[in-house]
Amino acid sequence: MSHLVFFSASELAKAIRDRTVSSVEVLDAHLEHIALHNSKLNAIITLDVENAYQRAKKADEALGRGEIWGRLHGVPITIKDSLETKGLRTTSSYEPLANYVPTQDATVVARLRAAGAILLGKTNTPKLTADFQTNSPLFGRTNNPWNLDYTSGGSTGGGAAAVAAGLSPLELGSDLGGSIRVPGHFCGVFGLKPTEHRVSTFGHIPELPGKPKTIRHLQTIGPLARCVEDLRLCLSLIQGLDPQQNWLLPIPTEQFKLENLRAYRYAWTTGFGDIPASTETKRCLEKLALSLENLGCCIEEHNPPNLDVTVARETYSEILKFEFGLSEINQQQYEHALHKRDRIITDLEGFLSDWDVWLCPVVPIAAFTHRPSGEPIEIDGKQFPYLKAIGAYTTLFNLGGNPVIVLPLSQSQKGLPIGVQVVGRRGSDMRLIAIAETLTQITGGFQPPPGYYSATLRVRSQKSEVRSQKSEVRSQKSEVRS
Repeated sequence: MSHLVFFSASELAKAIRDRTVSSVEVLDAHLEHIALHNSKLNAIITLDVENAYQRAKKADEALGRGEIWGRLHGVPITIKDSLETKGLRTTSSYEPLANYVPTQDATVVARLRAAGAILLGKTNTPKLTADFQTNSPLFGRTNNPWNLDYTSGGSTGGGAAAVAAGLSPLELGSDLGGSIRVPGHFCGVFGLKPTEHRVSTFGHIPELPGKPKTIRHLQTIGPLARCVEDLRLCLSLIQGLDPQQNWLLPIPTEQFKLENLRAYRYAWTTGFGDIPASTETKRCLEKLALSLENLGCCIEEHNPPNLDVTVARETYSEILKFEFGLSEINQQQYEHALHKRDRIITDLEGFLSDWDVWLCPVVPIAAFTHRPSGEPIEIDGKQFPYLKAIGAYTTLFNLGGNPVIVLPLSQSQKGLPIGVQVVGRRGSDMRLIAIAETLTQITGGFQPPPGYYSATLRVRSQKSEVRSQKSEVRSQKSEVRS
């Protein structure tokens, strides 16, 4: 059953419903894989083995009676340790919460449990989710499964590493400045930052338990997975109004139909602002753009004409610091920052009204080696400030509230993943997911890091490759005849 650990959550759910495999067998496979690999990755920091087995057995018994709990019936998942989980330690890597056990689930966790998901464990995060690396003062650092000397990113670094290495089929993370997208890019997995206020953040820490809720902007919660289909599935389950947060938006009725790649209009860029992307990152974006152009797609290189990245960065920082209580900005200055944000949103939405998606780098470089937080980042031999460099292309979309999907795109010369951001208009999440899924015809699917997939999976991949080659030969023969 070891090959099960690289099935998608959707595939596992179907296999369990069809009773070709049991929930207990799926759980066994994942726990065996975790026992084999987690010690070197340090991705999962709290396991809930006993409760997971009890729940898996009940899931199998329910199926035997013809009962299906929901679309994730019997599927094990992991949750970022910043999201409250009833009865299971939740620390957000914050020392005063080292032994904190919540009495209720975060809203999104409760919704996944209600859909039949089984909580396998909690994944590592930096202290109060406040870093682009995952190095916890409570649990230590998480390593990148592609190369243990490199960071998995942050702050959903444990989750991204777990999904990439086959320890979990689906992770629920959070994103305040790139915390889903940066680890997704570094570890070579798919990630979704939904539109702001589409998904409840109730039960997410760094807002400490029992304290007033002050974080209203920039932050959202979304999934990391090994395919776009799982991003769609997870979002459909966690989105929607929450009585605990009256500022959430009703889910818009999105009218769209699936189209081919040529039906969409693409803007693309190799970067914006004063932080340049590395040469190899630029080449990856250029290759993607050329592939779309060669298919006859409408694709043009553009940045929003009125975008002032310096102002956007300052505005993002002012809102973040006020809502987190990190600065002396007063209410009037805060409201002025929100007005500046509104103008930036208007500019971004105006730009995106001419394009179906905007293709951008995720981070200027691929994953870097572990280092003290704040140490400069090197891009093509030049040094740049740590936070400014890593978040150069992600924080803008927290400020704008846009939905963004990260797709694995290529690999660096050192064999590390490189992803691409696919950005849409606010509220267009499901349409964006459909376009992203179509784009995988060019960008490709998930590639497991070496050393984590089983011989069975290799056989499956080889068979798939043979089928693909046969199909290509048939296509060529048909073309010759015509």
